[in-house]
Amino acid sequence: MRKIWIASCCTAFSLTLLAPASAAVIGGEQLGLPGVQVNLGTGTEKVPAVKARTWILVDATTGQVLAAKRAHKARPPASTLKTLTTLTLLPKLALNGTITASSKAANIYGAKAGVEAGQVYTIEDLFYGMMLPSGNDAAIAIAQANGGLKKTVADMNAVAQQLQANDTHALSPNGLDTPGQTSSAYDLALIARAGLARSDFEKIVSTKKYNFPGKSSNGGGIRPIYNLNQMLTSGFKGAIGVKTGFTSNAGRTFVGAATRKGHTLIFVGMGIKESSKDAAEAAIAWGFKNLRTIKPIGALVEPLTPLPTVSQIAPVAQQVEQAAVALPSTAEVSAIDKTDLAARNAISQAALKVPTSQAQAPSFWLAVIVVIVIGIVLFMWNANRNRRRRHYRY
Repeated sequence: MRKIWIASCCTAFSLTLLAPASAAVIGGEQLGLPGVQVNLGTGTEKVPAVKARTWILVDATTGQVLAAKRAHKARPPASTLKTLTTLTLLPKLALNGTITASSKAANIYGAKAGVEAGQVYTIEDLFYGMMLPSGNDAAIAIAQANGGLKKTVADMNAVAQQLQANDTHALSPNGLDTPGQTSSAYDLALIARAGLARSDFEKIVSTKKYNFPGKSSNGGGIRPIYNLNQMLTSGFKGAIGVKTGFTSNAGRTFVGAATRKGHTLIFVGMGIKESSKDAAEAAIAWGFKNLRTIKPIGALVEPLTPLPTVSQIAPVAQQVEQAAVALPSTAEVSAIDKTDLAARNAISQAALKVPTSQAQAPSFWLAVIVVIVIGIVLFMWNANRNRRRRHYRY
């Protein structure tokens, strides 16, 4: 029995050693270290003290990570997850397609764009309603236009895997707190970079005001909805709107960007303990000022295979049934932290493709194998012990 135990332990240890690539930190080993990570070059100013649980600053133009704190720490993303919803559905739904809103969409709690059950909306209306005022109602409606919540969440997770955003596990299209729903600062930077490579995504998130269809119960017509991002209205040079979020569980979350002199910098913060606008502006301003002397601590990885381009648009159904899977009634209300962004696409267009099935990371299967081996060893050890007891008893 002792020989079996030793052999099994050696097997488990060997399996761990045989997969260094799968266990490696995506984007670079320094991104897996605790605390603030930055490589200051000669003349580089000290990085500002960002008050957040996790954060990252990247140069989306080059893919270099300039500074970070616990970049791969999985946390609830709140409404910043809507960036993944938008990136996933833009290639799948024609903007001029229409859908009649369901009561499920209209009655969702939290921040709303003002979707009314029975009213017809274009897909374009819903994208703006989801991303500017962070409408949870618009997010549900557009997910139903894609075939339902269950299908949309599966599509979102497939895109996340394609981007190698392995810290991300979507369970809703709107980011409302749901047990097990996570992302990371690194992953949200990957998603934002892929999104800003699309002119349609960049146009939506950089818009300050949009004329949304008014409720028929209030006379119809149109009414303006506004981008709640204070960075967009503060006059911050080169600001590009991406997304803010807030729930009591996630705290403040933020994805913001700005373009200057041919470079686009993206800041992502999660669990922010100060104004999201102030944190983002301080980090991005530092990045631009020291861009020539900062030594990168890692990189944003490229997608496994290309995602669809802007021209690859699928037709949209005119009507859809209500989704079979509803969001849990105990989820948190997504109160909006007033901080989103504006304007200009300087990131090279990346071709992107959604996989038909969701691939698991190699490290996942390594862990499964190790657990199975340990389980077999414990089972055999316990069985041998029981045989000895019976032998001594009789």
